[in-house]
Amino acid sequence: MTNDEEFDLATAPGHLIRRAQQVHTSVWAAVVGEDLTSSQFAVLNVLHDKPGVDQTTLSQLASLDTSTCQDIVARLKQKGLIDRVRDQSDGRRWLLRLSEKGVRTRAAVVPRVKEVGELLLGSMRLQDRRDFVRLLFEVTRRGAEAPEF
Repeated sequence: MTNDEEFDLATAPGHLIRRAQQVHTSVWAAVVGEDLTSSQFAVLNVLHDKPGVDQTTLSQLASLDTSTCQDIVARLKQKGLIDRVRDQSDGRRWLLRLSEKGVRTRAAVVPRVKEVGELLLGSMRLQDRRDFVRLLFEVTRRGAEAPEF
């Protein structure tokens, strides 16, 4: 039995998302560098906006699974970019915040992260950029609502 059904990989959403991620990773490495990954930047940015959150909340706000977030927190702590402090109301819990070095690092990286966005979307018309981001958000929102398989 053969399956002669046509399939155009060039229009397959999953394939295109994977390719877009490859392009993003390449542009990120060229512009931001390899010392800080985009996921690590996401953690720094969340901690900038929400200092003093616990690791579970951080993983949710950064859209990272808990084990990945745990690894990223350990790496950022090792680099001296974040500090952990005991929660005074619950001594079992650690709260996270940017260190002074983390604040400086994030501030230095933000313009380069914006440049990555410009390089990725800069050739698009403004409305196409807005539509693209809106549609990506919709895909990620639906992914978060997807049933477990």
